[in-house]
Amino acid sequence: MNTINFEHINFLRPLSNWRILDIDNLIFLSKGNKYKSYDSARLLLKSLERKKIIKIYREPWNKKNYIFLSEIGEKLITPDNPNFLKEESFYHDSKVTALCFEIIKANVAINSVELEHQIRSFTKRNIFEEVIPDAKLQGYFNGRQFVAAFELELHQKEKKRIINKVKSYLNSTYYNHAFYFFPDFSLMQIYLNVLQKEFGQEFNQKVFLFVTDSLSSNKPKLKESYGLVSGKEMLFLDLFKENK
Repeated sequence: MNTINFEHINFLRPLSNWRILDIDNLIFLSKGNKYKSYDSARLLLKSLERKKIIKIYREPWNKKNYIFLSEIGEKLITPDNPNFLKEESFYHDSKVTALCFEIIKANVAINSVELEHQIRSFTKRNIFEEVIPDAKLQGYFNGRQFVAAFELELHQKEKKRIINKVKSYLNSTYYNHAFYFFPDFSLMQIYLNVLQKEFGQEFNQKVFLFVTDSLSSNKPKLKESYGLVSGKEMLFLDLFKENK
């Protein structure tokens, strides 16, 4: 196997944090100057795939390629931060990354994201983090710091699982809020019915539900994400209007 050079490592380094990225977002995040065009990045990635440094997941609906590190690539670039990716969750994890990336790009009150693999890999995780979400969002709003759990639900889970996880967030002193995202209104409505029956309307004061219809498109349209906050219909980005 041919070795890779510093420029290659520099280009792939965002995958240590973001885990799985499409080519455009990988180019956007990379710090190097050599592979800033789509064609040059694509040629490099093909070469790195042949060298078994990376793997490529082709999303079945939008046909985009998503890049992630192989075991060899992890040992070279991020030996202490395994990505914990599994084939059966490639679609889910690629959408978590894409949506969280759009949240950061929106330049709202949220200024940092930690994905599940980063939370799991910390040897001294915060003792108050009783439950591990798909991602942890941190920011500053109305003069106060906050921490929000991020969950992406693509399919209906068992009722008991839904209730137990939301109960953990409601009882948590670490998370100020939990943001649940769904690909369509009907799935959100199922969760809403389960949670209202179990917890009453009060759960929606801390656990917010949002729909992002465009999850299977090339890029999730965050500005179109809408849902329920404290019993009221609201766009996701309108959560942070008072901070502008």
